[in-house]
Amino acid sequence: MKRVTESHHTERIGVHAVASKVHEEFGWLFREQSEDYGIDAEIEVVSNDEPTGRIIAVQIRSGPSYFAAEDDVGIVFRGDSEHLNYWLDHNLPVIVVLYDPNQKVAYWQHVTADTASRLSKGWKMSIPRGQTLDKTQGENLEKIASSVMKEQVRQLTAELQEYRCPYCGAPVAERGGDWVGSEHYGLHEIFECGYHALDGYVERPCPSDPKFPRFEDYELEFHPSQTEGESSWYCIAFPKTDMARKLRLDVCTGRTKEEAERQVRAKYERYAVKRKP
Repeated sequence: MKRVTESHHTERIGVHAVASKVHEEFGWLFREQSEDYGIDAEIEVVSNDEPTGRIIAVQIRSGPSYFAAEDDVGIVFRGDSEHLNYWLDHNLPVIVVLYDPNQKVAYWQHVTADTASRLSKGWKMSIPRGQTLDKTQGENLEKIASSVMKEQVRQLTAELQEYRCPYCGAPVAERGGDWVGSEHYGLHEIFECGYHALDGYVERPCPSDPKFPRFEDYELEFHPSQTEGESSWYCIAFPKTDMARKLRLDVCTGRTKEEAERQVRAKYERYAVKRKP
């Protein structure tokens, strides 16, 4: 017949004690995990009586054996490398909580590459005596719970930035492969502002680019034309700078030289419209 061991009772006392402290001290949510693969529970921060989605994963250890060794910082916790690797790679921040059933006090430490020290066999971490699981530590625990969310936002922002114009933030309209010459297959991106890049090189500038060409960067040349008995003029805008060469205005026509020039200028002004933030 199976026996209920004292260590089982000690373990359950620790879990229930930590759950009680989370609810009573912080007013936060405590969710015990039904399947324990190195995480006993999750703690969710509650703000203004509303769950926030900011969560900390918790490993709970209870009993006098976990308080046998100390150093200058506090209680020395030791573990195997498999658990450490799992916690460091976890999507949630992980804290280890040690519960002293005699003193009815719980101590915690955030598991990070800085707090953990790898050994020839396993690893160790110091858990400060000053880091007790009570409301005095609420702000510190909330910062830990928020740290992963901030990092996820940062990563998502960085990923989204790849799909936005680097000058004005306009979203990408077209993205795909294209041949550069006859040998290299590159990536071309066209954004809603008009910015076009091929392998990171400007094919057509963004209007918010400080180097966007001025209308004065084109030399206008006029030529008369006679079509079916009607006289007209066409205006050619020749680029004078490298950036102007990347924004072609092509040929515009008009009944007079002035009208042909206005058509060219109007085309330039359409291209030069900056995207509103």
